Amino acid sequence: MTRTEIINEVVSLTDREDLAATSIPTMVTAATLRMHQSDFYSRDLAEDMLDLGTEGFHFSFDASTTFPRFRALHYLRKYDLTGETAGVMLSHLDPLSLFDSYGVEKNDVWYNAGKNINIRSASSLRYLLAGWYQNPDTSATGYSSWIADMVPHAIIFDAASLVFNMIAQQEQSRKFDSLVAEQLVLVRMHGFDARGY
Repeated sequence: MTRTEIINEVVSLTDREDLAATSIPTMVTAATLRMHQSDFYSRDLAEDMLDLGTEGFHFSFDASTTFPRFRALHYLRKYDLTGETAGVMLSHLDPLSLFDSYGVEKNDVWYNAGKNINIRSASSLRYLLAGWYQNPDTSATGYSSWIADMVPHAIIFDAASLVFNMIAQQEQSRKFDSLVAEQLVLVRMHGFDARGY
């Protein structure tokens, strides 16, 4: 479903035409993000080659500006542009685990430090193959969500619940919450594997 179709459904369910141009679009955005962020779904994965700009062993970059609609990094692999092949998978570490038992820094690893992703490589590199979880596009002009396409009522019912909660009709909100829980089962069923049985 499109964003406009979802908004119209929420207006119809809540009978709040007066909120159609103000609060309801905000609640649809919130519900869309809540559904996508309810887990790390494989359908939310994006993958692209990352050019680090120069050859080197140590890199640091801001993930939120490097990856479009960044939510969380899933993996980094060394990439050979000449042979067009992906190589060693870099291991994710907690920054406190960066040193081995001898006090030597580990290599072929990446770790988070605030917004930054830090990389330590055993060999010189310039390119990486990166996989990250991406938030959906919730803008008015570019709205795109696999949940809106496959399980639209998860977003519709959640947005309706949020509207009822906002206008202090908690009983109505709770009724929709139980419908959201049912829809979330379908979201999880469709979100982890694009392969059928």
